[in-house]
Amino acid sequence: MHNQQAVTTSLILANAFEKEHKNVIRAIETKIGELKIEQSSKMFSKGEYTNSQNKRQPMYYLNRDGFTFIAMGFTGRKADEFKLKYIDAFNRMEEQIKQQPAQYKLPQTYSEALIELAKEVKRNEELQPKADKYDRYLSNKGLITITEIAKEYGMSGVKLNQFLRDKRVIYKRGNKWFIYQKYANERYVGYEIHLPEGRRSLKWTPEGEMFIRELLESNNIKPVLEQPQQLTVQETVKYSGKYYTASSIAYNLGLSEEWIMKIGEIANNLKLKPRFSDENIYCRKTLDDNGFPRWEYTQYGAALIENEINKFRLANQI
Repeated sequence: MHNQQAVTTSLILANAFEKEHKNVIRAIETKIGELKIEQSSKMFSKGEYTNSQNKRQPMYYLNRDGFTFIAMGFTGRKADEFKLKYIDAFNRMEEQIKQQPAQYKLPQTYSEALIELAKEVKRNEELQPKADKYDRYLSNKGLITITEIAKEYGMSGVKLNQFLRDKRVIYKRGNKWFIYQKYANERYVGYEIHLPEGRRSLKWTPEGEMFIRELLESNNIKPVLEQPQQLTVQETVKYSGKYYTASSIAYNLGLSEEWIMKIGEIANNLKLKPRFSDENIYCRKTLDDNGFPRWEYTQYGAALIENEINKFRLANQI
């Protein structure tokens, strides 16, 4: 919702139709220039978003009429199929809002409205992934095991623990690991309690994970994707876990719809996507329900993306 209207944005439009955002902006502004002010103001509203470089960039909100005015200029069978589904989504969303009681809190964005609608119609597993392997990345605990960090560096959890022990970060007492007092107040670790026996295990917070990554980097130990062999042809890697779209990652991390495109940019900056195939250990290229190509991320790719988001949040105190 924007100014009490159901809207979409030029960002979503560009992503859905696989067009560059600047070209969609140009198309909107061209139409605005051809229309009377009272006509264009009813369909388009200028806004801003923050890109992956933390810079404010222009975008536009489009209500249903504005969407129709712009998107109907896009051609092709797949485009036509998507237009029909998109218009139907507008109609169903508005009908759902009208049927809500007066005290119902209206969604503040188009994505939120669609999510509310989806909850009533069908549980969308893609928006609410329950895979145990990915639980740490989307849970409120924010804790991660040493094994999960180690995998990204081609190491075992045992080997990484030994590395941290040699660096006098952690020490072992009996069969349990503890962090040295020097780091005890840095909020690097947490201890997960396993009931009913009361057993506890040391796990790492996002701050702790970043600390480990910086320590590894300072010792010239890089993630697998940054190691030299990644510059050659990548072999297909077998992966049996769940895959996660940019939308599902953003939703489960409590991010706004603007982050959907940012996640794609983060993946590009991290060079997660394979150069010579459609799949690797971090992601795969597939088609959505409308036949549009999209990237889906494995638990390892999603972890690297979340780590970059956490860095941004910490740096900006979000």
